[in-house]
Amino acid sequence: MEALIKVLDWLRRASQQVGEEYMMLPVAGSDPQYRERVYCYEFYHQLRCQWDPNFEFSPCGEIDKRDHAYVQGKHLDMITPDLLVHQPGDMNATSNLLAIEVKPANALIKEMRKDLRKLTALRRDLKDAYDAPANYNHALFWVFGLPREVWPHVRLELLSNDMEDIDVSLLRCFIHEGPGAAAVEVAWD
Repeated sequence: MEALIKVLDWLRRASQQVGEEYMMLPVAGSDPQYRERVYCYEFYHQLRCQWDPNFEFSPCGEIDKRDHAYVQGKHLDMITPDLLVHQPGDMNATSNLLAIEVKPANALIKEMRKDLRKLTALRRDLKDAYDAPANYNHALFWVFGLPREVWPHVRLELLSNDMEDIDVSLLRCFIHEGPGAAAVEVAWD
C-alpha cells in the first residue's frame, strides 16, 4: 500500500503541473478542444518529473498489449492502456501495481464505459504463465476538465445502465478539474 500512496502523491503533483494548452488544445480557426493524447503525454511527462528513479515500479504510457501472451480475453484483447505502473518484463500479482485510463470531460459515455470495462478486466481477469492471477492491484479512471460538481451527473449516467463487466468496487475515480489544480478522488456512490 505504501507504493500506491507514493504513486498517488506523484500523480496529484503531476496533475498540478499540466498547463491549460495541454488540457484544452488551441486550434487554429476554432475554439480550444480537449485532446486526450495531448493531455496524456504532458501528464506522463510531468509524472516522470516527479518519479523517484529508484522506485520499484516504472510508469509506462500506452503499452500496446495486442498479442501479449497473458493479456487476453473479452475486454483485454487489443488494448493499449493509457498508463501502467508496473515492473516491465514481469507478469504476476506483485509486479502489476496500477492501471490508469484517462478521458476528457466531453468523452462519450459509451467510451467511458469501455475504459471502465478495460480497467475491471485488468483488475480481475489477468493470468500468468501458470494460470495464476496476475491482475493489477489498483485501477484509476481519470477524467480531466470536468468540474467536480458535475461528477454526480456523469456518474449517474455512467452507472445507470449497460454495466455488464464493470465493477466499480475495483476502481477508483479521480477528477482533474483544470490547470494548477491537483486531481481529487471522487466517490462512485
